[in-house]
Amino acid sequence: MIPDGARRAAMSIVYFLLLVGVLVLIHELGHFVAAKLLDVKVLRFSIGYGRPLFRVKARETEYQVGIFPLGGYVRILGVEGDDIDPRDRGRSFATRPLWQRVLVIFAGPAANLLLPIVIYFVFFAGHTELPAAVVGDVYEDSPAARAGIEAGDAVLAIDGQGVRYWEELERAIRRRGGKEVHLKLQRGRKVFEKYVVPLEEVVRRRDGTSDVQGRIGITRAPFLPTVGVIDAGSPAGQARLQTGDLIISVDGRPVTNWSDIARLGRVARQSDIVYFRGEAIPGVPQIRLLEPGIARLMPRTQDHLKQTTYSGIENAEMFVAHVDPGTPADLAGLRPGDLITALDGQPVKHWSVLDQRLLSAPERTWKLTWRRADGDSIREHKDVPVTQVWRKELDQYGHTVERLVFGARNDVERGQGKLIPIEGRFGYAVSKAVERTGETIALMVGGFVRMLGGDSPSESLGGPLTMYRIASVSGEQGWDTFLLLLALISVNLGLINLLPVPVLDGGHLLVFAIEAARRKPLSTRSRERVQMAGLAFIVLLTLVALRNDLARYVFS
Repeated sequence: MIPDGARRAAMSIVYFLLLVGVLVLIHELGHFVAAKLLDVKVLRFSIGYGRPLFRVKARETEYQVGIFPLGGYVRILGVEGDDIDPRDRGRSFATRPLWQRVLVIFAGPAANLLLPIVIYFVFFAGHTELPAAVVGDVYEDSPAARAGIEAGDAVLAIDGQGVRYWEELERAIRRRGGKEVHLKLQRGRKVFEKYVVPLEEVVRRRDGTSDVQGRIGITRAPFLPTVGVIDAGSPAGQARLQTGDLIISVDGRPVTNWSDIARLGRVARQSDIVYFRGEAIPGVPQIRLLEPGIARLMPRTQDHLKQTTYSGIENAEMFVAHVDPGTPADLAGLRPGDLITALDGQPVKHWSVLDQRLLSAPERTWKLTWRRADGDSIREHKDVPVTQVWRKELDQYGHTVERLVFGARNDVERGQGKLIPIEGRFGYAVSKAVERTGETIALMVGGFVRMLGGDSPSESLGGPLTMYRIASVSGEQGWDTFLLLLALISVNLGLINLLPVPVLDGGHLLVFAIEAARRKPLSTRSRERVQMAGLAFIVLLTLVALRNDLARYVFS
């Protein structure tokens, strides 16, 4: 029986060889196909390197499998200074018109850029359903809430243009920040119209990236009706409700989202509540059984003049579940079980709102307010200073990333939005494959530009150990993850090969451009100097990547 460690190590090597092998083979296959289509003579196409295990000659080209299974290569007549038979002079790469030489060289990187389209197509072709353009929930005090939009409303059209899927709705709203939007909606059998002006907001992420989006305060996935109770003496506490209870009906009416519970808190009459409570299985704490329960809630009036009521039901989403040691949240005194209520004196009712407000000004000091149960009493920690910090971390693939850290998290899950069948699955898969590949290319190009401009650290470069690591991790997560990684690295390889650096394909294209401008080829001496400069650059990058690998995986 093979030990688990040995099996995992063997599979990691297989994933690494497969990742690198496929990428290089696809690249060389691009050159091979272009040469064949243009009738440039191909001497050999090899899968792998080294002594051939198998070789066959078909017409003029040798096809072989090398003993070292890592990629492959293609040998084209006239590329490496071959002795050319006079009969083949017209089919030599060196004698072909400039545009044909450009196509043969460009075909390698192009093949790497086309591979993701194929992978993404297969990935999206497996989808049968998409999220529908149906409102899962509505943020309190948002443009959508003020317009009277409710959870469950289906959006039929935006500014007269029909929508079916949530991504169409989201894309249209994002582009219309600050501009009035005309929505056609359906609620049950009723069709009606609303006019909403999306807020133009900067949406920030913890890695420092951001973009400007129009937002009206709706979500696809509903906030689950999971309640929190911090005051044991409140009506909810006296009804024996507990934090984490999932409400499924109130007075016989089904409850599907938090908006229904928020409305319940404003009702002064007695209500009968049916809920599910997760009970841990002894010895298996990660699995919880859902036990049904019934509670009778009797809210009490707080202010007769304003007709406000108090039920003691809080949003479980705002209860802290985890606090990482040494983080700003930990140093401020936050602990699991605390209920966050306000930031800079303004109430916060959803964790995503808290997160975005913290990210809106990463460097400033905020004043955080929370409540904590202390026996039979509730203590309020008001306006406690909190400042986030930037921290370098290794992601799952071993890359050094810098993230903004707060340090407190909840553990409340979101609900499942409505799904509908995809119309025209083939066209959907093609369009999404092209779109995703374009987004990946744009992301990679942006990263290259930042790196060349000095905004992105050289620590982000990775060598063979990094490739081995990400191949191993993605392979263990399943073939879907591995193929998506293959698509990502393929784009990376294609773009790197297009860099105007001698030795790379982009360097050859640069030389062709110079020769076209000069209207004569470079001298042999000039070509040698260009090649040496390119080789020095590649060696420098390789040394930096190897240094990063050693720092991450050997000396860390």
